[in-house]
Amino acid sequence: MTNRTQTPLAVALIVSIAVLVGIGLRFAPVEQASNSAEARNECTVEGPDEWKATAQEWCANGLFARVAVTSDKENVIAVAHFSANGAHVWQLQSTNLVNSFRQLTDQIAAGANGRSVSVSVQNPDETPLVVCARLNSDSAATCEEKK
Repeated sequence: MTNRTQTPLAVALIVSIAVLVGIGLRFAPVEQASNSAEARNECTVEGPDEWKATAQEWCANGLFARVAVTSDKENVIAVAHFSANGAHVWQLQSTNLVNSFRQLTDQIAAGANGRSVSVSVQNPDETPLVVCARLNSDSAATCEEKK
């Protein structure tokens, strides 16, 4: 090969590599490497066995670091602690999240067998952000943001 044909091939190879790297970074950014601690979004669930599956659903969205559920014959009380990522998402989309928390509270109430349900969503430092409740006589949950 002559020098004239090698130069365009070398340029084409470099451009191709740059394009592939760009595509790779778009679909798998370095900041979100699968082995990073934040990517795992570990969430602990505390509570009686009858509520662990429900609490695990709250953990599934990656917003929470810990969900604790307690219950007695009249009430079901859940406390969900945002992860650092969840607290950031809250700052950006609190209105949308309140609606989701209301729906999740109604979902818990559907399985509560006539008990009242209360859900408190807290920052990682345990500052309450929103509380949702549904009395056993209510048809839907109501939520109140704490300011």
